[in-house]
Amino acid sequence: MKTTDTGERRVYVWDLPTRLFHWSLLALVIIAWFTGEEEGSAALIHRYAGEAIAGLIVFRVIWGFVGGERARFADFAAGPSAIVAHVRDLFSKQPKRHLGHNPLGGVAVFALLVVTTGIVVTGLFSGSEHNVGPFVGLWGLELSEVHEALFRALQALVVVHVLGVAVETLRAKDDLVPAMVTGSKRRRADEPGEDAEPASIIALLMALGAGVAVCLALMAQPLPTADRGSPEVDETYFESDDD
Repeated sequence: MKTTDTGERRVYVWDLPTRLFHWSLLALVIIAWFTGEEEGSAALIHRYAGEAIAGLIVFRVIWGFVGGERARFADFAAGPSAIVAHVRDLFSKQPKRHLGHNPLGGVAVFALLVVTTGIVVTGLFSGSEHNVGPFVGLWGLELSEVHEALFRALQALVVVHVLGVAVETLRAKDDLVPAMVTGSKRRRADEPGEDAEPASIIALLMALGAGVAVCLALMAQPLPTADRGSPEVDETYFESDDD
């Protein structure tokens, strides 16, 4: 915690792994979005982006239990009463400022993780005009329509999330975006709040190792063979056993 020349304090909130996860996920979702309808090398990029997102999600879920203080799910999980109270407070004369995620922000985190996980899982079992997942046809599953629907839901969630960040920033005078870049927030001398407790190196290595392992395991999967395909998937995407 540092004191600035203006008498304000800089309070350490977001650890580096959490910030890297946030911006990496955003970058990979954008890449997957713009390569989703492409073919050739772009289609391969789409697949790898989705599998990298899978690794990120595994990392974030583990980090939500063993990460830094403000990164843990227990820090921002909130019930309905706390969420309603926060909405009311947000439109009061002087809204309360939260060091970590506010109750609505916590809901957004969980919703984005669940929907993104659904997109990744259904993508692994999807076969479309230009892209095919490594597990499509397994157990007779072809989930491209669900994959597309979940992506539309993610787009809507992102819009709501951005609007929520804008409202929170304007109403509570809390610079949320810079905080996710620098890791710290400005607080007045009379405002409560201490630096977040960091996680251990062992916890970081454990979460990072699990995420990387899942990512590499998925990327190593070959395209499905024709004998595993479902009728809905174009057979041109299956590798021949004779190749």
